[in-house]
Amino acid sequence: MWFLFCLFGLVVLAFWGTLASILTTLISVGSLAYWLGRKFGEIDERFKLIDERFRLIDERFRQIDERFKSIDERFEQIDERFKEIDKRFERIDRRFEEIDRRFNELREYVDSRFNRLIRSFTSLNQTVYSTLIDFMTLKGIFTEEERRFLVREIERLTSAYDTNPLKPEEVRFILEVMKEIKEKDPKEIDLRKLDKILEIADRLIMENGTREAAELWFKVYALKAILRKEKGEY
Repeated sequence: MWFLFCLFGLVVLAFWGTLASILTTLISVGSLAYWLGRKFGEIDERFKLIDERFRLIDERFRQIDERFKSIDERFEQIDERFKEIDKRFERIDRRFEEIDRRFNELREYVDSRFNRLIRSFTSLNQTVYSTLIDFMTLKGIFTEEERRFLVREIERLTSAYDTNPLKPEEVRFILEVMKEIKEKDPKEIDLRKLDKILEIADRLIMENGTREAAELWFKVYALKAILRKEKGEY
């Protein structure tokens, strides 16, 4: 009987020890689970904070994107305005080109009319002057001294044109002809050389319209008329 009671006691002790171990293990597991639960809760809270920060960052980026879209739209509007300004400048350029073209046409027309007027006026003066000189030469009004005077005047006018608008070769030619007139007998002078000088003077009148050019032409013609008289051609 005592043996059974002891055996029962040992069984109870063993069961109680096992139960205590189980309870201890359960308590430990429960404590661990509770601790892990709190840690996971903290981790979840941190993830929530991180998610919230990312959400804020995404919102800021969205706002930035909206601003960039607004800026892009402003730039597009500015580009359109610049395009419109370019079109206006193109229209203005075309207007100026048209004005330049019409102005050039008007200038060419005026120049043409003015040149014809000058040519007509010059031709009239030359005709009247040449008729008067021929008539006076026919009457024997001019003298040998007046011929020498005309030669000196032509040399003076030619020297005054030594730089421009007479060409250097034209200056040399005129001075050589005047020297030949001074040194040779009038009957030996080739009057075609004087015609060449008249052509040069006539060109100067049309190109420059200066008093010196007209004076050169008038005096060369008078000299030619005197030489023709001395050669007996009148």
